Amino acid sequence: MSKPMLHQKLASFLFMSSILLSLTMPAKTYAANEISTLNWVINTAPPFHIVNGTHAGKGICDALMDIVDEQLPELASSRVVLPQTRIRQQFEREVDQCFPCMIYSPTPSDTVQTEPTHFYYPHGVITTKKKALIMQERHGNPVRLASLITDREFRFGYPDGRHYPAVQSIVDQAVQSDVTRVAHTGENATVAILSMIKAERIDYTIDYQILHNFDIAENEATDLAFLEIAETQGEHVLGAIGCTNTEWGRAVVKEINRIMPKVQQHPEFLNVLDLWFNDNPESEPYRELLRKRVWYATGVNQ
Repeated sequence: MSKPMLHQKLASFLFMSSILLSLTMPAKTYAANEISTLNWVINTAPPFHIVNGTHAGKGICDALMDIVDEQLPELASSRVVLPQTRIRQQFEREVDQCFPCMIYSPTPSDTVQTEPTHFYYPHGVITTKKKALIMQERHGNPVRLASLITDREFRFGYPDGRHYPAVQSIVDQAVQSDVTRVAHTGENATVAILSMIKAERIDYTIDYQILHNFDIAENEATDLAFLEIAETQGEHVLGAIGCTNTEWGRAVVKEINRIMPKVQQHPEFLNVLDLWFNDNPESEPYRELLRKRVWYATGVNQ
């Protein structure tokens, strides 16, 4: 056998051996004392995160990060602002990171999540007051989203990468019907969507009531209205902190769950929740429902 052929076979053998070795080596595991930094990723989506303006730093998930950092002083903390699509891509690529504003799911996927931190009232329709009356006349009060989203007179807009688990199937079916819609990319997408509604470039979006409350807080003379959706009326959505589903992420979630009772009931967090959940669509106050749906449900007695 010639030397070039021998070298080629040896190189091939070494390459295959390295692959087999990587497959059989155990993944890196982390003990609590081996985690050194909480790698937070955030996006510009008020009132979850508020990066500028009169309410800067008073977002719901700004408070969550602050309190977790306070309760885990042994860990350094880094924060990076990224578009929602980039955050999602990094979870898929197993980049070690935590996002404080996820919809709670007990089943791990690209992320593993903490116990619930709080809850949201369900998504609704945000539009102008004038168009709200027309939508209610045509599609009911509360609005039937399955009917509204196929009404070609109204143009639907949303931040690129945004998903609505409770009504996503309705939205997806409308995509197949080629309904007119606009996906806004880039920074400050949620606020940009509201500006587009006011400028009549689009007619409505789907979002939480707290976004409407944020617009009122920032613009007292706002012309926007919030309409409940018939398909989700009376439901609620649990929020949680989500980390990459890796050994690092699972170790971080375990540490955050250890201090979760202090996070859930921290005065700073409760004050921020009071600030944004100030328009209660249910008969009981938000804090009382918080106790029932989150504190008691996760074994935190008060």
